Amino acid sequence: PRKICGVTSLDIVRANKFVHEATGAAIETIDVPVVGGHAGTTILPLFSQVPACKGLTPEQLTAMDKHVQDAGTDVVNAKGGKGSATLSMAYAGAKFGNAVLCGLAGIETTECAYVTRGAQEELPYMASKVTFGIGGVKDVHGFGPLSDYEKERMAECLKQLKDEIDAGLSYAAQNELSIEKATNPWDASSIPAKPSAPPQPKLAPSSKKTGNFKVCVCGGAGGIGQPLCLLMAQNPHVKELCVFDLTLAMVPAAGVAADLSHLETKCKVTGYALDKDDKPVEKLGECLTGCDLVLVPAGMPRKPGMTRADLLGVNAGIAKNIVEACAKYCPNAILGLIVNPVNSVVPAMCELYKKSNLDPRKICGVTSLDIVRANKFVHEASGAPIETIDVPVVGGHAGVTILPLFSKVPAAKAFTPEQIEKMDKHVQDAGTDVVNAKGGKGSATLSMAYAGAKFGNAVLCGLAGQETEECAYVCRDENSGAQLPYLASKVTFGTSGVVKSQPIEGLNEYEQKRLEECLSQLKGEIDAGVEFAISNSLNL
Repeated sequence: PRKICGVTSLDIVRANKFVHEATGAAIETIDVPVVGGHAGTTILPLFSQVPACKGLTPEQLTAMDKHVQDAGTDVVNAKGGKGSATLSMAYAGAKFGNAVLCGLAGIETTECAYVTRGAQEELPYMASKVTFGIGGVKDVHGFGPLSDYEKERMAECLKQLKDEIDAGLSYAAQNELSIEKATNPWDASSIPAKPSAPPQPKLAPSSKKTGNFKVCVCGGAGGIGQPLCLLMAQNPHVKELCVFDLTLAMVPAAGVAADLSHLETKCKVTGYALDKDDKPVEKLGECLTGCDLVLVPAGMPRKPGMTRADLLGVNAGIAKNIVEACAKYCPNAILGLIVNPVNSVVPAMCELYKKSNLDPRKICGVTSLDIVRANKFVHEASGAPIETIDVPVVGGHAGVTILPLFSKVPAAKAFTPEQIEKMDKHVQDAGTDVVNAKGGKGSATLSMAYAGAKFGNAVLCGLAGQETEECAYVCRDENSGAQLPYLASKVTFGTSGVVKSQPIEGLNEYEQKRLEECLSQLKGEIDAGVEFAISNSLNL
């Protein structure tokens, strides 16, 4: 039975974050043991065992105890009944999973969990710190010393928890698994009667130099936006994250922010929402002022019967409203646009920036998903370690304008021309493959969020003084000799954003032919974006 664990990590994650917020102590130095169960009064955070809590008053500790118990309800209320703590629970589940996997890999790791207890303990099932090893649960630790308040709460916890355990045991008494019983029965004596002593905390402030940047995700309550916000809230360079969306979003932006505010990171998360007829340039001052990076997974998906021109007409207008607000409130921020059609929307927005005497290189089309896919497909085909593969993907970000340069990747040297051509097409069509696999019920939201966070991290690393390369679709210098005024290629990000865009050169015969096809298609899409900019201006 010790192969089965209840995942209670979210209680610990929340307790750690609330202590950080109340004390200002570095988040990486806080590790609150949360024992008992995983609902209501059965959740018992042992703040007395945390050095950072020593200065808190009894009233503060009582309020924080209740805050941990009620945190799930707080998120449900913030989401207006349209969801629960899905994002923070995913984070906590991954934290638990990592502890187990580290243990299985031979790195013993401790994480609180709800597991079977020994015969001499108060109840047969309780949560406490558990050390995971190569066989799974290695040690179940005791609670350690409790304060007088915690002793009172423990009595309350055990009383409630006993009834809930008994309900589970009653179910098990009337049911069995529909499988043959194991030939080597489990030995109940293998579980120690008493728990081991609590482990000594091994916590220290991080020595890594990180930035303290403000990031906004516009469209942060959508299918791409929510997982993108989850990833950005974990980025060590992000001190403040703003989640903006419309009030008609499927989940309120304030609810997404409340959910993510429980993550045990230094990041403060705030939600902002506007009605669809509100103008961002008039109402997003607080949200955007001081932003260093704005990621924009916004716009409508292409619907059946819609031409690219139709899609551009709708989404360029959506992008313009956000870009206009950024131009007013954070003109030096880097804007990462994930708005289709990227090949046209980015030139449109860059040209509008030019007309307002702003730097068009502050606006980037996020093409990282093409690179992510190309890297994965080479890894699958070659068996080379994924971390050794970095396929430059140049051109644009749709159909034949996506050009992976496999000739520049050592792992792809042994591929036949047929394999290269097939993989090239696979990268181009990968988005459609995901839409089809989802039966038309969604697109590549998760992998796009991952790719958007990868792009965002490259920008933030650059802003923090660590120059970082990432492919992106950007405005080219008129004197660079670039084939078109807007192209995707490897870009170096530094303290001011885009430092250098690499030229597209050194191609093999197949890639040169494909580049010609790419440029022919891309030129028309760029021209459509420029045409939009000619007939529009930012209202600044």
